[in-house]
Amino acid sequence: MFNLTLRKRIFLSYFILFSVFVILLFPFANQLVKTIIIKSMDDQVTELIGRISSARNQDELILELKEEKPLIFFRVGIINDKSQSIYDTHMKRIVGPRFSQEYIIDHPEVDEAFRTGTGYHEEFSQRLNQHFAYYAKTFDFHGKTFVLRTAFPSQYVESLLRDFEIGFLTLGSFGLLLFSVVTWFSIHRLTRPIEHIITAIQPYQEGVSSSIPEISLKSANPEDEFGRLAFTLNSLSEKVQRHIDTLVEERNEKEVILQSLGEGVVAVDSFLNVLYANNFACKLLDIDKEKLVGKPFREARLVQGEELLITAQREERALSASVQRKGENGQLFLDLIAIPIKGGHGLVLVIQDKTEHHRMTRMRKDFVDNASHELKTPITIMMGFAETLHDNPDMDPEMQKQVTGKILRNAQRMDTVIQDLLILSDIENLPASRLDECHLEELIEDCRDTLLSVYPDARVDIFSESEVDPLLVADKYLLELCFNNLFNNAAKYSEGDAEIKVVIRREGDEYVVSVKDKGIGIPEADLEHLFQRFYTVSKTHSRKKGGSGLGLSIVQTIVDKHFGSISAESQLGIGTTFTLRFPIHRS
Repeated sequence: MFNLTLRKRIFLSYFILFSVFVILLFPFANQLVKTIIIKSMDDQVTELIGRISSARNQDELILELKEEKPLIFFRVGIINDKSQSIYDTHMKRIVGPRFSQEYIIDHPEVDEAFRTGTGYHEEFSQRLNQHFAYYAKTFDFHGKTFVLRTAFPSQYVESLLRDFEIGFLTLGSFGLLLFSVVTWFSIHRLTRPIEHIITAIQPYQEGVSSSIPEISLKSANPEDEFGRLAFTLNSLSEKVQRHIDTLVEERNEKEVILQSLGEGVVAVDSFLNVLYANNFACKLLDIDKEKLVGKPFREARLVQGEELLITAQREERALSASVQRKGENGQLFLDLIAIPIKGGHGLVLVIQDKTEHHRMTRMRKDFVDNASHELKTPITIMMGFAETLHDNPDMDPEMQKQVTGKILRNAQRMDTVIQDLLILSDIENLPASRLDECHLEELIEDCRDTLLSVYPDARVDIFSESEVDPLLVADKYLLELCFNNLFNNAAKYSEGDAEIKVVIRREGDEYVVSVKDKGIGIPEADLEHLFQRFYTVSKTHSRKKGGSGLGLSIVQTIVDKHFGSISAESQLGIGTTFTLRFPIHRS
């Protein structure tokens, strides 16, 4: 019944009410008809007693009752104070002293009448062979109590009861039906605005609509209860919608802030189920957001982080830890901070990527070690030869010339290292004012001329596959330094006369320059370290050629400063190809 509509509930209620009415009707009608019959019989008996009680004696009483007999439609009898029947309309009796016998009456209604004044009883009469309803009432006659007993056929009572029940049932049913129809239409009219309100709000309740629609009741009076209800709901929906919009706006702002952070943020509930994770956290944890949010934190496969969250939740204080994790591009160094939310509503895990910090620290250490090594070796050599000159002032001129020559070469090597370091420092602080439009092919031709002045037997072929003159916004001095380093390396590490092929072409929004030589080549294991500072494939060969180990590092830094990229391919004994890519348009 709780799932039924209001109309069906009302209809069912009236049906139950009608059923109860029918069930209670019959005993009520029976009792009502019986009361009416008894009242009718009492009225007639009282009237009859009033007419016969004026008799002077008992015989006259009987004679007057006989005279009233034509007006009586049912059985009548008189019982004296000794319970003797002195007269009965349906029995032949001898009156007075000529009584042949006296009849003692022992009936319930007579006994009750003697006790209470009136009596009623129903029973079957063997004498008259039918069912009667008997009514007895006492009256005073010359100081004695007599009882006037009447009988009424029960078939008339039953007929009256049946007619009464049918009439009452018909009238009641008609009234109840009429009332139900009127109520049904009234409820229909009253519930129609409610249904309209429910229909209007249902799309929002089911999630089809993102906002609560305005409720408009065309059939309702704006001043009645439903009109005011619609107005109240519209006002409430506007406030709720404004509140929702504010919450959504605040949530979006917070999400933008969290997404823009350079730190990973993961929020979990008290059961360590992930409620939120920004993109940076998913990147550091190497897991898709869909596979993490809504799942237990252990899905992130960060055991130290899970243990840190559990400990912070238990101790109710912020805790931190540093962990290492294998990532796509190598080892990651992460700092974790677990912060419990007040009220025990969960925790927030902040993940800070310290990989770059560790890399820079390691690079600085390696740089200091390499720079110290590169400078310490020539200084040691120079100090040794200087001490030799100091201790042997009469040294043979030829020997003295060799010693001073070695001191000079090591001083030049030191100068080369220092100059390269200064160049790297200068590149790191490249101002925009130094950028200008350069003709790439002309710039490379100038670099070829510079190389030929040092290596006149070298051969440099330049091919441009671009239909138009390739123009590039760049620092001309740095680009010349970049290609000069590549050409010098190709010449130094070639057996015999160097052969260099340069190809310029356009690919999409990039200019691609490839520099290919036929030198000694580079082992495959050394290619990934080729652009690291002070890294040399063969230190002995590099020192012999006067290299500092910073040339290719300078090349890569110059390319990076021009928002480009560089890669290398090489085969031992065949040669090496460097490919440089520069974006044509950039902000």
